[in-house]
Amino acid sequence: IKTYKHINEVYYTKKKRRAQQVPPEDSSTKKERKVYNDGYDDDNYDYIVKNGEKWLDRYEIDSLIGKGSFGQVVKAYDHHEQEWVAIKIIKNKKAFLNQAQIELRLLELMNKHDTEMKYYIVHLKRHFMFRNHLCLVFELLSYNLYDLLRNTNFRGVSLNLTRKFAQQLCTALLFLATPELSIIHCDLKPENILLCNPKRSAIKIVDFGSSCQLGQRIYQYIQSRFYRSPEVLLGMPYDLAIDMWSLGCILVEMHTGEPLFSGSNEVDQMNKIVEVLGVPPSHMLDTAPKARKYFDKLSDGLWTVKKNKDIKKEYKPPATRRLHEILGVETGGPGGRRAGEPGHAPCDYLKFKDLILRMLDYDPKSRITPFYALQHNFFKKTTDEGTNTSSSTSTSPAMDHSHSTSTTSSVSSSGGSSGSSNDNRNYRYSNRYYNSAVTHSDYEMTSPQVCVSSALGRSYI
Repeated sequence: IKTYKHINEVYYTKKKRRAQQVPPEDSSTKKERKVYNDGYDDDNYDYIVKNGEKWLDRYEIDSLIGKGSFGQVVKAYDHHEQEWVAIKIIKNKKAFLNQAQIELRLLELMNKHDTEMKYYIVHLKRHFMFRNHLCLVFELLSYNLYDLLRNTNFRGVSLNLTRKFAQQLCTALLFLATPELSIIHCDLKPENILLCNPKRSAIKIVDFGSSCQLGQRIYQYIQSRFYRSPEVLLGMPYDLAIDMWSLGCILVEMHTGEPLFSGSNEVDQMNKIVEVLGVPPSHMLDTAPKARKYFDKLSDGLWTVKKNKDIKKEYKPPATRRLHEILGVETGGPGGRRAGEPGHAPCDYLKFKDLILRMLDYDPKSRITPFYALQHNFFKKTTDEGTNTSSSTSTSPAMDHSHSTSTTSSVSSSGGSSGSSNDNRNYRYSNRYYNSAVTHSDYEMTSPQVCVSSALGRSYI
C-alpha cells in the first residue's frame, strides 16, 4: 500500500508540475479552426460527404465512390425516379466550376445528338447547384477497364473482347467527330471507359472534364502521359486525331495487360515511343516547338534521339522493339498465353497489328480516322485462316474470363486543352474526319451478351 501510495504521489506531483508549466487551453489560447462554406466544405474545396444525407428532398447519398482533382463522385438513390445514380460534385472553386461548365455544355450537346443513347457516351441525366457546388447527375455504371485488367492479374483480355471494345470506341469517336460536335475527349484511357454492366461487354466513355471542341482549345498540357500523342508531346497544334492515338495505346494494353508506352516523364515517354515506332518524320520535327527537347538535328537535316548524360536509362535503338513481338503475332499472343485459343491465330493478330499501326501513325493527318477504322479487316470475320476479308461483322463467342479476382474502384479526372484555328477549316476537317456520307446507323453495333465476371460487384468509377 505504501509503495502504490508513493507511486501515486509521484505521478500527481509530475502532473501538477506539467499543468503549471503549460496553461490550459481556453478560447483565447486555442487555435481557431477555419470554417469553409458554412462548414459544408473541407479545406480542399470539397463537399464533406455524409452517408444517408438527403439532398433537395430527392437524392439520398449512399457512399463516396470516387475522388479526383475535379471533386468527388457519390453513389446516390434518386427517390423521384426510383433508381441509383452517380453524382459528380465539383469543387467549390471558380476555376473548377468554369471547367465543369464547359463539360456540362459538351455533355448536353452530346445528349441532344444521342437521344437513344447508342453511341457509347455516358448519359447526363440532369444537373443542379447544391450548397455552392455544381452537381452533375449521371447514370450509374460499373467497373472501368483498368479494373477489368486488374481482374485478369494484368494478363489482358482476349482478342475477341478487345475487338468488341475497339468497335464500340471507334463508333464513339465517329460520333464525337460529327461536324455538329467536333469534340476532342483529351483524356481517353482505361480509367475513363466503364462497363455498363459487370456481366456484359457494353462500355461507355466518361469524364469529359478535359474535353474541348475543335477550335476552342484552351490548354497545351493534356492527355494522361501513357496515352499522350506525339503532337501533344512535341507542342504542336492538335485535333480529334489525338483520341485515336490514345485508343491505339488502350487496345494494346487491354490485350497484353501492360501499357504500350509507360514513360515516367515526357522525355522517357517519347523515347519509349521511338523504341517501337522509330524517330518521328522530319516534316513534323522541323516545325515542332518542343522537338529539341527529345531530338537533335544533324548536319544532313535528319533528326536523331538526343543523348542526355543525366539520363541513365538505356533505350533500344529506334524501331527495334517491334509491335509484332509485343503482340506475339506468331508466338501465341502476348507471352504465348493465347496459343491454341480460337480467334487468336496469326491472321487475327496480323489484322490487329495493322489496325494498331494505323492508329499510331505519327502524322495526325494520315492517322486512321474512326470512319476508316470501322471498315478495317480487324472487324470482319475471317472466312478462311488464309483470308483477311469477309463481308460479315465479327460475332465472337462469349469471352472466357478465367482470371477473375476482386476489384476496387478508382476515379480520375485531369487536364484541359489549348490553341485556336479557323472555324471554316475546322468544319472541313471535321467533315473529312467523320465522312459526311456516312450515317451513325451504318455502324450501329449491338453489343453481344458477353460475360465478364459474375464475381464483379457494382460500382461507378
